Amino acid sequence: MKKILLFFLLTFSLTGLFQSCKKDPANNVGPSASLTVTNKQRSMVVYNTATWCGPCGLNAKPEFSKLVADNNKDNILPVSFHNSNSSTLVSIWAKPNNDTLFVAPYLFELQQIVTNMQSIPCFWLNNSLLGSTPKYNDLVNNAADANGYKTEVGVAASASASGMILNIKYKLKAFAPEKGDYYVSAFVVEKKVNALQNIQNSGYVASDHYNVMRASALTNASGKPSAFSTTAIMSSPIANNEVEKTISWTYTDVSPTIKAKFPNFSFWKWDTANTAVVVAVWRKLTDNPSKPWYFINAVWVDVK
Repeated sequence: MKKILLFFLLTFSLTGLFQSCKKDPANNVGPSASLTVTNKQRSMVVYNTATWCGPCGLNAKPEFSKLVADNNKDNILPVSFHNSNSSTLVSIWAKPNNDTLFVAPYLFELQQIVTNMQSIPCFWLNNSLLGSTPKYNDLVNNAADANGYKTEVGVAASASASGMILNIKYKLKAFAPEKGDYYVSAFVVEKKVNALQNIQNSGYVASDHYNVMRASALTNASGKPSAFSTTAIMSSPIANNEVEKTISWTYTDVSPTIKAKFPNFSFWKWDTANTAVVVAVWRKLTDNPSKPWYFINAVWVDVK
């Protein structure tokens, strides 16, 4: 009898042990992931650059690379975009039935939120220009100051890939919201790509480029890539209000015809391990139609 009792006790203990070792569903990263929004403020640094820009290679790119190397994305999200059609890392969009390349329309939308963002190189943090060649310490200190303010709306996200399809889930939570409408962006980022970069006084040198914005997972009413959601995700929310959304986006490779026509371009190669998503939150200002988008918060997620 004692042996039988011992057997059942041992079986029960092992069963409980195996069950406790199972992966907690709350830690999944797929579309069914459970998201928790923390009261956390983050800053986004946007580096406007081009591969032909000598001052970028000499002064600006090294400072941006230091920021990326910190890997401090729970406080600072560094992203870069090449919005000049002669930059060989330009985010491209092919017009239907035409081989002509255009700078992705969503980059122009993003560029226009800050006056004089057209200059290259140029750095932008949240809602302010930081100039053409701020130092690494300037970027870090400005972000720390910005992150010291109250969290208006927090954001959490997850991203997973199934073949060429990217599934993104995000959740917003109001902590100290203002009156007005809140929108989101969902940028797809290539974390590292090696390409030539002009370095002033040295010429073109092969180097790694980091966190290159390649696409927007959002589209406008016409189906074209858009920097911002077409409708408000939250409207004058009260504290602790939450909203959760799921979106999907499909990677489409550039046609061989276009690749052959532009052999110098560093075209995007789909690799989920080298892909991330930045979900940013904006409040739309009604009193400033020329610059309506006011940055609120953002989160970085690696694609799983």
